[in-house]
Amino acid sequence: MEPKSSKTEMVTSAETLVFGQTKDGKTVHDRGNSHFHTEGGMTTELLGSALSIIDTKDRGFIAEQVDFDRQVGEQTCVPVNKNDEVVTVIRKNRSGPTPMVKNREPIPCDSVIVILSKDYDIENSYTLVTSFVGKHSPREPWDPSIETIEEQEECQKFWDTHALLFNEDLVDIERTEAFANMTDEERRVENIRERTFYSGLFVDHDGLYGMFAPTLKNSVESPHVTTNFAPTAEQLHLGSLGSNAKIIAIGYGNNGKNEGLLVRIESDDPEIQKACDTLECPHITLSYSDDSHPMYTNKLEFTSLENSVEITGAYGLYIQGKPVFNMEKIEKPE
Repeated sequence: MEPKSSKTEMVTSAETLVFGQTKDGKTVHDRGNSHFHTEGGMTTELLGSALSIIDTKDRGFIAEQVDFDRQVGEQTCVPVNKNDEVVTVIRKNRSGPTPMVKNREPIPCDSVIVILSKDYDIENSYTLVTSFVGKHSPREPWDPSIETIEEQEECQKFWDTHALLFNEDLVDIERTEAFANMTDEERRVENIRERTFYSGLFVDHDGLYGMFAPTLKNSVESPHVTTNFAPTAEQLHLGSLGSNAKIIAIGYGNNGKNEGLLVRIESDDPEIQKACDTLECPHITLSYSDDSHPMYTNKLEFTSLENSVEITGAYGLYIQGKPVFNMEKIEKPE
């Protein structure tokens, strides 16, 4: 049975388009670099209808395929073979390359994909990560949210045999041309950048929590000071991998949603010291509640520690669900 349509607001609120509400009454709005895809027949009305049957259950991240009892559009991700003309492009608002196929037709489709992320800043609100007419498909192989080698291999296998229909409007021409003209070394670094979720100074899990026992429900598996989120090639600082830095805890904060340490960093590595000196609020998240996220630790009001505590941190890149500290582990993961 076709989902009951929900009212979709076609106006902006604080310059953000509101698409509608979920079954359990959560408001869904667009994000700045929108990934709302109109190709294939997706409309705000169709998205609103899909949202109306999604029960968020207050989950932090939601990826659902909503099926209809009729064709609602056309799928633009299609199987390909060696006889197809496939080109590699960089899409707008994307970090890595995407295969696109020319001279192919879309496939009739009766479902849409909706991916949402809980907005911890706005009560009862979610941000639309992406939406499109189609079926569930693996992430692109470069996606930094891939957490295991097995998942990465699954994604690579899928995109070796599938491609999006070529659409020039989706292509970042300047970045695509730059990618095509990269040297082997530049492409090697680019591959690392695409897979890096963030860079940071990672501290020993057991040692840290032996000194500062977490008090909230969720502790951080790999406690760290983030130096760059989604770093550029220059911000990877590959020559500094594995270098140690002195992390001095000088403050503590806990508002019941986030718990963390305010820190000062001293490093003999000039690149790492420079990166740390630009941080507005260098900190380590200790723990957080179910209705929050580690990213909000920087909003805590920190109280000065009576005695500062020195901790050792090692510089690394967070790739596929874990920190790595040398090129061998990056290029030949376990």
